[in-house]
Amino acid sequence: MNTINKLIGITALSALLPATAMAASVPLIDNQVIIDNNPFYSIGAEDGLGVGNYALNHPGFIDIPYAIFDLGSTSSVGSAVLTWNFNSLYGGSGPAFISLYGGNDADGIISVNDRFNGSFVAVNSFAGGETWSLDVTALVNSSLGSGQYFAARLEATLPPSILSGYYGGQFFAPTLEISPVPEPETYAMLLAGLGILGFSLRRKKQAV
Repeated sequence: MNTINKLIGITALSALLPATAMAASVPLIDNQVIIDNNPFYSIGAEDGLGVGNYALNHPGFIDIPYAIFDLGSTSSVGSAVLTWNFNSLYGGSGPAFISLYGGNDADGIISVNDRFNGSFVAVNSFAGGETWSLDVTALVNSSLGSGQYFAARLEATLPPSILSGYYGGQFFAPTLEISPVPEPETYAMLLAGLGILGFSLRRKKQAV
């Protein structure tokens, strides 16, 4: 009977709590390569929204994959996970080391002025076929304090000055999954439900 009573109590508690909000994909509104090539800068014509892009260093230029997500009227998130899929390696058989940067994009439009935008997040090595997923919750929430657009960019770590050829590889378009911040009512209902469950179990124990 005790097991049955516990199950009944847990079921009652579940009924008191609202369903947990599911993670949602944030719209990717632009995803292109910024070519950093002093004194000439441009947006890579070989790339476009949703198309694979390149994190490449070369003696004469740097390709910087840059993506912008539109969070609309969202003021804060409970969680945010950025995922970028690595497709193939260029510049030899060894792994390429790629750095990720993230931050707010003021206007939500990719321009050459964005080529150094964002704060350093992490660095990883890639040989081809990896999926890189990172918790960027704090960074997204910080960015939302400055506007609705969250931007992420990749950059190969080896400087062009030491290279004789290509270094880096190709990435597919990234995704950003967010979950909302739990409402205060959720916590209140959770505490109330736990109190009811505890009181019920205590009464059953005293009755035995």
